[in-house]
Amino acid sequence: MFDSANFSSPMHLEVFDGLPDAIVIVNQQGQPLYLNRQARNFLLNHLAHLWRVEEPSDWQVLDSQGQSLLEAQLPLQRILRGDCLENEEFILLDHRSHQAPFWIALSGGLSEYGGKPVAILSGRNISARKHQEARLHHQALHDELTGLPNRIYFIDQVNQILAQARPDHSMAVLFMDLDRFKEVNDNLGHRVGNELLTQLGERLQGQVRMASTVARLGGDEFAILLENVSGAAMAMTIAEQLREAIIQPFLLHQYEVYIDASIGIALGPTQYQNAEDWLRDADAAMYQIKDLPDRHWHIFDSSLQIQRSQRMQSEMELRQALAKGELRLHYQPIVTISTQSIIGFEALVRWQHPTRGLLMPGEFIATAEATGLIIPLGWWVLEEACRQMQAWGLQYPSMANLTMSVNMSSKQFSQQNLVDKVKDILARTEFSPHRLALEVTEGVLINHSESIMAILEQLRAMGIRLAVDDFGTGYSSLSYLHRFPFDCLKIDRSFIENADQDFEKLEILQSVVRLAWNLGLDVVAEGVETQRHYAQLKALRCESGQGYLFSEPLAPEGIEALVTRDLSTQSRSQPWLRLSA
Repeated sequence: MFDSANFSSPMHLEVFDGLPDAIVIVNQQGQPLYLNRQARNFLLNHLAHLWRVEEPSDWQVLDSQGQSLLEAQLPLQRILRGDCLENEEFILLDHRSHQAPFWIALSGGLSEYGGKPVAILSGRNISARKHQEARLHHQALHDELTGLPNRIYFIDQVNQILAQARPDHSMAVLFMDLDRFKEVNDNLGHRVGNELLTQLGERLQGQVRMASTVARLGGDEFAILLENVSGAAMAMTIAEQLREAIIQPFLLHQYEVYIDASIGIALGPTQYQNAEDWLRDADAAMYQIKDLPDRHWHIFDSSLQIQRSQRMQSEMELRQALAKGELRLHYQPIVTISTQSIIGFEALVRWQHPTRGLLMPGEFIATAEATGLIIPLGWWVLEEACRQMQAWGLQYPSMANLTMSVNMSSKQFSQQNLVDKVKDILARTEFSPHRLALEVTEGVLINHSESIMAILEQLRAMGIRLAVDDFGTGYSSLSYLHRFPFDCLKIDRSFIENADQDFEKLEILQSVVRLAWNLGLDVVAEGVETQRHYAQLKALRCESGQGYLFSEPLAPEGIEALVTRDLSTQSRSQPWLRLSA
C-alpha cells in the first residue's frame, strides 16, 4: 500500500506505474491530479464514487457490512478531514441492476503534491476474491443438492430469533422425515432420489410464507421455521398443507413416484434457550408418529420430554452394560416334535441390571434399536453364542453336532461389512458355520429387499443356515420365501395359540407347513407351551418346536446341568428331554 511520506515531490510519480496497487492523488476540491496505470485500468469508471455520492445513480456505495455510506463517510472525505486510513477498508459498489458488485480495498492519508496538500488513495480490486468468499460462504450455509439452507444456517437463524423477545407460541419449528424415500433410492437409484429431493425442496418453499425458513438437515430430513404462527391450530394446519403437497405424485424421468412424510411440531420460542433444543423437541415429536400409524404430524408436549429423558437414561445405562459386561445369554432348546430330542438352541439376551435384577429383552431391546446400540449388542450376542456352543461341543461330545440360532437385527444388515464380520467371529471362536443358524424377521426382508439378497447368498455359501423368524407377524408376503435362500421357517407363537379351537388359525397353520414342505424348508414352531399345542403340531407333522413345554430359556449352568443329568440317566441314543406324563 501507499506510504504518503514518500510523495512530496512530483519527480517520483513515474515509479507508481510499476506498483500492483492503484494510486490516486486528489486535491482538496476532490479533483484527481494523478492516476497510475492500475488506477487508469480499473478505477477510472468508479473514481467519483469513492468521494462523492451521486443521485440519481445506478451505483450505491456500501461499507463492508453492506450499509449505505453518506458522502461525509466516504474515504476521501474522511482523509481530507485529517483521518488516516492505516488499515484496509473495504468499499462495495453495488449496481442496482443486481450485476456483480465491485469491491475495492482502500488505504491512504494526507500528503503534499507540488507544494499543496492532497489526499492520496491506494487501492486494489478485490472483487474476484470477495465473490469467491461469497460463493464459499453460500456453499457452507446451503445444501448443494437442493439449494436450501442447511443445518448450520437453520440453527444460526433460529438462534438469532431466540435472541430477540418474541411472544410464546408465536413461532413453530417443524421437523420432517420422509416415508418410503429409501425404497425410491434402492429401487430407482440415487439419481431419481436426488431429483425427488430437489423437487420436494421447491414444493416446500412454495407452501410457506416469505417469513419462514425451509432447510434440508441431511438425507431425507427437513426443518421448517414458521414465524408469526398464532398457535397450535395454525401450526397443525400448515403441517397438514405441507403433507398434502408432499403426497402429490412426483414425475421423475419416466417414473411417477409417491412418498409421504412424518412431521413433528414444537411451538416456541420462549421456553427455549438455543436452537438445538427446539429442533430436538420437534424431532422427538416426529419420532412419536411411529407409534401413531393414523397420524402424520404430532405436537411436542411435556410428556415427550419425560419419555426422552427416560430413553436417554436407558441408553446411558445400556452403554454402560455393554462396557461392563452386564449382558447375559440364556439358551432355549429346539427339539424334534416326534422324539423330543434336542437338535439345537436359540440364544436369547438378558441384562443383569445392577439394581433392577435380570431384565428381559422387552425392557431394553427397543432402546437398543432406537439408539443404534443394537449393532454392538447384536455382534456381542453372536460371538458369545458361538464361543459358548464351541466350548460345549468340546466339553460334551453329545453336543458336538447341535446348532446355535442367533437373531440378526435389521440395523446389522445395513452395515456393509456384515459378511466379513460374521467370518471374523466364526474364525475367532473356531465355530463351524454349518452349526450356525441366523434368524431374520420379515421386516428385514421388506426394508432391504434388494440389498439383502447378495448378503444372504454369501452367508449361505459359507454353510450358515438361514431362518425366517416370527413368520406371519410382519407383512405376510409369501413371495420372498422362494426369492431368498432360506432353510427354515419359524412360525410365530400367535399361530400356535388356540389353533385347536380356532379353525381359521388351524387352516393357516396347515397351509404354512405344507408351503414349507413344498419349498424344501424346515419348520420350527415357537411358543409350544401345552400338551394340546404339542398334539396339534404332531398331528400336522411339524418337524421341530421350542417353548416352555420343553424347557424355558436356561442360563449356561442350566444347560450344563441338563446335559450332565442326561449323561448320568440315559444312553446317548435316547432323547435328552421327555414331556411330562
